[in-house]
Amino acid sequence: AKDGEMTEKTYGYVKEAFGRTLTNKESKDYSIIAYALIMPTQNTLAELVDVVDPVAIHKARGAAKKRLARDFATELKERYDELTAAMEGAEFKVDSESIGRRRLRNVCLDYLCSIRETPEEQKVAAELAMAHFKNASGMTDKIGALAPLASMDGEGASARDEALEIFFKDANGDSLVLNKWFTIQAMADLPDVLDRVKKLTEHPDFTLKNPNRCRSLVRAFTGNVAFHHESGAGYAFVREVLEELDKLNPTIASRMAGALITWKKYNEKRGLVMKAELEKLAEMKPMSKDLFEIVSRGLK
Repeated sequence: AKDGEMTEKTYGYVKEAFGRTLTNKESKDYSIIAYALIMPTQNTLAELVDVVDPVAIHKARGAAKKRLARDFATELKERYDELTAAMEGAEFKVDSESIGRRRLRNVCLDYLCSIRETPEEQKVAAELAMAHFKNASGMTDKIGALAPLASMDGEGASARDEALEIFFKDANGDSLVLNKWFTIQAMADLPDVLDRVKKLTEHPDFTLKNPNRCRSLVRAFTGNVAFHHESGAGYAFVREVLEELDKLNPTIASRMAGALITWKKYNEKRGLVMKAELEKLAEMKPMSKDLFEIVSRGLK
């Protein structure tokens, strides 16, 4: 891929492999099929290039995913419906085959929910994901539906907000479940995700004093392509959080600072914007020994 564009030859290889895997009805090893259908992560793809352009990688990965979803929309829906029918009314089990079925069904749902360019498509995707969410028999299926719902806008926005509200209420204060709630929103593919994350830092259930809660929101956001927005707003946000966090938990602050010391991996323009935030952080006084060590190393 170059500048977020894929070549037809490359896509041809991917399409053939994807199609053969998706339509393989002989194998009962659903987990292997599910893993084979999942797109490589942003980080995995970044490791394949010398100079990382996170926005181009995100664009190329998203384009490939949406194209596969459109090319195999019928097959994906058929596989999804078959798995749904097989699970309907069945006792919830944790054997490998049952786990695999749920995993593959969630992968099919994720691809189907990526088809949402038009208002009608947004509505269809939201309805499918919402039905999946409300009929979920366990946390795996709930998360499998909430993740794509969290990235929906347009005609899918109301379903997104409803699902997030239901998930929060169902959590009933459970810290592990709430951590998932924060993380899913931090990783959402929405144009205003940074504003949403900032707002979540003011949520009554968020506190920098809780390391896991901090990781679930702020650390998770550093894995979102929005962290690398060319304005540098994502870098500035994390730097501001680190300034507060260092006063409360220097160890966690130093670990999270790792997101800002990778500036040399990116092109000069993006790298210098990230480095500038690191330099601002270096001026903070007082600064813990742990954070100072990481920042100093990052600026060398």
